[in-house]
Amino acid sequence: MKPSPNGLSRWLVPAMVVTVTLAVAPGGETPFSGVKTAVFGVASVALLLRAALLGSSSHAPLAPRVLAGLWIGTLALSQFLGPAASPGGMWLEAAAGVVILSLLQAPPEPGPALRAIAGAGTALALVAGLQFLGVDPFRWMGWASTHPGERMRIYGTLGNPNFVAAYLGASLCITLGEAASAARASHRRAWAAAAVLQLGALAATRSWGSVLAVGAAALSLAWTRTPTPRSEISRGRGWGALVLAGFAAALLLLAVSGRSLSTVLAGRLYLWEVAAPHVFDAPVFGHGPGSFVTLWPAWEAEYWARGAPAEQERFVAPQDHAHLDYLEWLLSLGLVGTAPRLLLLLAALRAGRQAPDARGRAVIAALVALAARALTDFPFARPAELCLLAVLTTLALHRKP
Repeated sequence: MKPSPNGLSRWLVPAMVVTVTLAVAPGGETPFSGVKTAVFGVASVALLLRAALLGSSSHAPLAPRVLAGLWIGTLALSQFLGPAASPGGMWLEAAAGVVILSLLQAPPEPGPALRAIAGAGTALALVAGLQFLGVDPFRWMGWASTHPGERMRIYGTLGNPNFVAAYLGASLCITLGEAASAARASHRRAWAAAAVLQLGALAATRSWGSVLAVGAAALSLAWTRTPTPRSEISRGRGWGALVLAGFAAALLLLAVSGRSLSTVLAGRLYLWEVAAPHVFDAPVFGHGPGSFVTLWPAWEAEYWARGAPAEQERFVAPQDHAHLDYLEWLLSLGLVGTAPRLLLLLAALRAGRQAPDARGRAVIAALVALAARALTDFPFARPAELCLLAVLTTLALHRKP
């Protein structure tokens, strides 16, 4: 008799989530992304072997598994056919595709996976909170970030306040779901305290993207439909969720009040104006994974040669990403690579619309938060957030109303 695939998932998927989130290599060339990408890659291989050896009778429908296969296949095509593909540009996305395909074939147990996300988010928030208070735990080990500026001291275990904010926007939703679904009062109080800590750390990052992400996540609660009649308790919790969402929005708006929204938007618009026209240079397979950082200097020089407004000169700088993941997908992978990724994300959101419980709605809210953040940032190009996307997508696609 085959062992249950959920038996391995109880430790393998949670261990991947926690390690990818918290692993740091102080003093290394890439102290945050390098070790996380390596862990994510190793975990993807382990999950693939698990799916191949154990199999499952409860795999996801065929269409999402085909899309996951296309995620990997189109990535390989763009790597070989993209004119500016970077030799190492595909490995992070390849790991994500393998994780998604493996977990669609042999699903993880939702409880441990979601508690790992909530726990990792709480640990990240604790580190970020200490950094906000000027007590950076990495200094105790003789190492600290070299980024200048008061806001940049809050880098958690991810390397940048915006990265911390992107992760916490999703993990906060999962933590609230755990608080709402916990059977014991002591567990509910513990998860509620963890959510408060995460919300405080999220506000401390002072990221405008958090307002967009958390606002979209809150709206998703109205979009999801509960298949059973709502009791007085569930209605009360619904009102409580709305009150909490209003408080969170007010806190986040207060936190970002000192940062100019117009400047942030102008910077993003500059990036998109420079990069977007080059989608048409390689519309089918894109320029290749990892090509953005290589091609950006030439694109920027061409933009200025056409006569750019003088007020945009303050935004001239090297760039690694487009700060709009969907645009970067088009640039790097073309229509062939972008289509299955968008369809898979939409399939997950559609599957989770009739979430049967608080955990299911929390998964969709977290996915919406990540998807909204990707409109002004690049969470899908970073290992910690991409790991979240992979796990949450598979959990949503396995949910049954």
